[in-house]
Amino acid sequence: MSFASFFYANENNILALIVFAIVVFFVLRNRKKFSVEGKVMFIYRTKLGLKIMQRLSKYKRIINIYAILGVITAVASIAFMLYLLIPYLSLMISHPSSTPAGLELVLPVSGVPGIVGVPIFYWLIALIVVVTLHEGSHGIVALSKKIKLKSSGFGFFLAFLPLAFVEPEEKQFNKASRFDRLKVLAAGSFTNIVLGIIVLVVYILLSNYIVAIHAVSFAPLALQVVGVVPGGPASNANLTVNTTITQINGQQFSTTQQAEAELSVIPGQYVNLTTSSGEVYSIKTIYNASINTTNHSYIGIYGEFIETGTSQFLISPISSNASPNNNLPSQTLYWFDGLFLWIAFISLGLGLANFLPIFYITDGCKIVNEFLGYAIKDKKRLWNVTNGVIIFFSVLFIFLTPLGTLLFSHI
Repeated sequence: MSFASFFYANENNILALIVFAIVVFFVLRNRKKFSVEGKVMFIYRTKLGLKIMQRLSKYKRIINIYAILGVITAVASIAFMLYLLIPYLSLMISHPSSTPAGLELVLPVSGVPGIVGVPIFYWLIALIVVVTLHEGSHGIVALSKKIKLKSSGFGFFLAFLPLAFVEPEEKQFNKASRFDRLKVLAAGSFTNIVLGIIVLVVYILLSNYIVAIHAVSFAPLALQVVGVVPGGPASNANLTVNTTITQINGQQFSTTQQAEAELSVIPGQYVNLTTSSGEVYSIKTIYNASINTTNHSYIGIYGEFIETGTSQFLISPISSNASPNNNLPSQTLYWFDGLFLWIAFISLGLGLANFLPIFYITDGCKIVNEFLGYAIKDKKRLWNVTNGVIIFFSVLFIFLTPLGTLLFSHI
């Protein structure tokens, strides 16, 4: 095997190793500049980006409206996530073997249970964009409320998950009104959600454009037979459940429309179905008045289309049976299409998750505390209630991960 072949076969692992080596080298070289926060976060403080945030913070009226929308979105997001996650948790408890975990980590690793695999460059670029805009939004809203920023920076949570931050002047932040503090806290995740929606729209438009200009080729689909109607034409031809059909009338099909076109013959004509083992079933079609509303053929099977292509990662642009044509424009468009997909996926996921009050590390913890502060004036009681909410959401989060699946399967 040549080096080029080896590299392309192991591209993600090699790039991940290179990136990891660079990060380790940087941390070791600048270890004296890192500080430990809460025993789980390693922080590197800088002044990077503070001047840009200061310039942008002068648009106070627009920023204020944006920040208010962020607070509204924070409340709606927490309610929405509860609406989704609690019923899903009940499914995991009642059907642990057939219900996948509701929450998984997104990391540049493939084939590991509990981890959504993403190509390393997509992961890095998406994370840099998402985290930078998240923290920048906190900083801009804080500065617009005359809360100074002491520093910005980056670091690592649990030594391997990258993070970024802006550090407001604590006394000024605490002296600001409760509503202004909520605006600052909600701004980051709100920006992530807005970014995710915008980029998702761009991804959909670009995907449709790529398909329209035929910049991708599709590997053949297959039709998996999941049911055969007793006494129907397929049953009379001895076609069985779990048969995989790869050709219809001698033709492969790359889309459901192609398969349906081959099946749309006049009742009484024959349809030839070729299986993955090479066996051919010649089935005489009929007309079924109870099913057909037009003069279409009927063969009496239930099936689902499956993709025969394989993908190294869970989510691929367009579909896992699509691949770019062998030219630079097609490959470039396809690469950016994947990038937009992952930015949208990570941005929306991070934005929604960060609104949840979990593990004392999300903005949602402080947001919930500030909201409860409107009703609970005693500080000790306020933090007791806040702690209870954080513990509830943290336990809920753990139960929705593969750890929960493992636990429920043994109960």
